[in-house]
Amino acid sequence: RMLARRPLLLMGAGNVVNVVARTIARTMAGSRGGEATLLKKVTHIEGDPPGKKFSRWTLPVHTLTFANPNGDTSMPSLGCRIDFGDVVKVEIPGYKPKSYSMSACRPGEFDITFKVYPGGSKCSGYLDSIAVGESARVFAKGKNERRPGTHVGLVAFGVGITEALPIAAAELEKGTPHVHLLWACRTYADMFWHEEIASLQEKHAGAFEVTRILSQEDREGFLPKGRVDAGVLSRVFGGGLEAPKG
Repeated sequence: RMLARRPLLLMGAGNVVNVVARTIARTMAGSRGGEATLLKKVTHIEGDPPGKKFSRWTLPVHTLTFANPNGDTSMPSLGCRIDFGDVVKVEIPGYKPKSYSMSACRPGEFDITFKVYPGGSKCSGYLDSIAVGESARVFAKGKNERRPGTHVGLVAFGVGITEALPIAAAELEKGTPHVHLLWACRTYADMFWHEEIASLQEKHAGAFEVTRILSQEDREGFLPKGRVDAGVLSRVFGGGLEAPKG
């Protein structure tokens, strides 16, 4: 489903936007993995109570703050490079490890922001069930690469903003002069992190641009209702999209 897709990271120079290369081989940063204790849980979207059709639900979104395993205070947490889109693998009991984006990190701790899906989802349901003081087994995975360029474009679908916005923030802090984020959701109620986005826009005025589009409603200041397609990408980013070679 469109809203379940991970954000597409686009980079380029001038009017040409290149899809950033992601390495196929990923290695586990096992030395920093282990039991991570939950320190705090913050709710961004409460979500609708059951009763509506699933396709019309606004689903809950939470941020969990975990302590690094083994009291590790080195940065980046778990060796996970947020600015390159590396992921945190969470070991789900009775199931395979699940990848989540690290939405923030500080010395000694890190955040995972996720959406809770209905129907007894093993992954999001497990994360949602962890109580403060309890722990989960985690490890970092991934060694992505950034292609050279002065223009960075990111496309986030739904909760994919939890990967895209931290990458955008990191690029802006590095001094990248042009960062453009396109965020697509079903409805405005599915969006969050409004203050965080506004703060980045204020801090990096002229360098950070955000465009939003909703598939099920029109809203002032957004693109016309619809889904992300080649026409929308061309309108937002300009020029063509060039896939990386090799």
